[in-house]
Amino acid sequence: MTRTVYLAGSIYGCNKGEAQDWRRDVKERLASCNIMGISPLRCEPLVGERYGVSYEDPRFGTPRAIASKNFFDVQASDMTLCYMPAVLNERRLSIGTLLELGWAHALGKPTILVTDYPLLLDHPVVQANASWILGTMDEAVDVCCGILADYAKAVA
Repeated sequence: MTRTVYLAGSIYGCNKGEAQDWRRDVKERLASCNIMGISPLRCEPLVGERYGVSYEDPRFGTPRAIASKNFFDVQASDMTLCYMPAVLNERRLSIGTLLELGWAHALGKPTILVTDYPLLLDHPVVQANASWILGTMDEAVDVCCGILADYAKAVA
């Protein structure tokens, strides 16, 4: 059985590289552990140079469609990995990612927060909703593989 990790992180205000490069890298690394990374961007095209809050597509671009798809993904995934580096979040805190962290926790899903952002590191509600708070994506991928990979592969 293939396990899944929802890849939550900043989108709004990000350019294509900021929003997609880390997700592509993590998806490749998780695949080596037979884990599928689920990107919230799979139905969301870049319109202009930076992602907006929503876009004109009644199927995938309305605020309700985006939130419904993201909640479905959190609910369907085995684990949620939230990436909130200070370099992006000092520009704009990702409220959506914080909601996804809370959704996952409320649904009883393991959560990983990768951040170096002091506001998040010191916030008690963020700490209570994150199963792991880690400083690097390497650590996060190790936890995902350790928790979700097939036991035979993990032991070998």
